[in-house]
Amino acid sequence: MEKIMVNAEFLFELSSKLQWISRVPGILPDKIRGGEQWIWLDKNGDVFECGTDFSAAEKKATYPCKVYRVQNVASSNDG
Repeated sequence: MEKIMVNAEFLFELSSKLQWISRVPGILPDKIRGGEQWIWLDKNGDVFECGTDFSAAEKKATYPCKVYRVQNVASSNDG
């Protein structure tokens, strides 16, 4: 499998599925800005896509879940 690097801004970290259930609804903005993408990663770099992934991460002990806002080209400060 190929590893890639992505520019992103760290937003917050979750230590469990329970924290995802109780904390995330209050953290998420009412509306994510147009074109904005968030990526949710476990300690192995695998992506959370749905509730099943949060349960699987508990079983596999791959927390924490780190959440990032992905940097797009137009917003980049590199040029």
